[in-house]
Amino acid sequence: MFKRTTAINKLLKLTKRKRVIQGGTWAGKTYGIIPIIIDHCAKNKGESYTIVAESIPALKKGALKDFIEIMKITNRWIEDNYNMTDRKYTFSNGSYIEFSSFKSVGDAQAAGKRTGLFINEAPYISFGIADALMVRTSGFIWVDFNPTRRFWAHEELVKEDDTDFIILTYKDNEGLPQSIMDDLMRKREKAKTSKYWRNWCAVYLDGEIGMLEGVIFQEGINWEIIEEIPAEAEFDGCGLDFGYSNDPTALIGSHKWNGAKVYDELIYKTRLLNSHIYNEIIEQGIDINKLIVAESAEPKSIEDLIQMGLNVIPAVKGKDSINNGIAKMQENKFYITSRSTNVIRELRNYSWKIDKDGNSLNIPIDDYNHGIDAIRYKESDNNHEFWVY
Repeated sequence: MFKRTTAINKLLKLTKRKRVIQGGTWAGKTYGIIPIIIDHCAKNKGESYTIVAESIPALKKGALKDFIEIMKITNRWIEDNYNMTDRKYTFSNGSYIEFSSFKSVGDAQAAGKRTGLFINEAPYISFGIADALMVRTSGFIWVDFNPTRRFWAHEELVKEDDTDFIILTYKDNEGLPQSIMDDLMRKREKAKTSKYWRNWCAVYLDGEIGMLEGVIFQEGINWEIIEEIPAEAEFDGCGLDFGYSNDPTALIGSHKWNGAKVYDELIYKTRLLNSHIYNEIIEQGIDINKLIVAESAEPKSIEDLIQMGLNVIPAVKGKDSINNGIAKMQENKFYITSRSTNVIRELRNYSWKIDKDGNSLNIPIDDYNHGIDAIRYKESDNNHEFWVY
């Protein structure tokens, strides 16, 4: 039997266009949002909802599975209304809910417009993709997640005046099986003597933002913030990562200092043409004779900048380039100027992908990496072999 929980009652009280739902495990986030979307589509003609997750397998095991279960429990499921190939359910009034995953910003843009959107387990979806979907959504936008770290929902949505933000926990879910409750309480007991379980309980029981699991560059170990570039530091060029509409162009200056490196954020902006990059470099007084090592996937842009008078070369591409580049950066402690706020944010959030059991997949998330990539490109100049793509 379907149970209307405290979580659902709290969700129903939200009134703003964007609804950001932070919460722990078994809090009833997804299982509360989906019936609200179902009810809305069943009662209103012309609704088109997209429910998004990181991958199709994630959808099938999560939101899509919950959707079918809730539809059947509430006696709304009509087999002929569901297109299994497109993962699309069309209601008798013509409204529909589709379940999708997007590999790129372009794919998200090409998906077209909709009236409603639900981004499920949002930290695993890049802001570029999420933003491309949100700007093509005319109605309500739901975002849910376990708060293993701060990410774009906190930085871009929560502070906006058209966003509701709530935290749900297992205490809001009266449908929680007793066996699960007992297991959660055992973890609470472990948290009394374990740092890992304390963080786990903070995130998954209390819905609080925890320490990032699997962070790649440890603050204080791999890197530190330095107030400004030391006077005796020697500027030795830049790394350049190209971007445009959703991803920023990142230009990071590199300085040698006491056997270490100091990195300084010079450009971190979207929608820059090559001429804009050149003008920014000139306006900031950056030495155009110093080497800029740029993303090799943009040969035309590199040639444009060379024609403008900059000393630019492509970064070297090779096997396992990203992981080898990360390993290279981890060899020696480096410093980031305090004004490099975007790079600092990246370093604090760039992490290894983790499976559902908490095991590292040794694959970095494809996010929070524009300034970091620029640094990797620059360092390839010191060892032009195989570790930069």
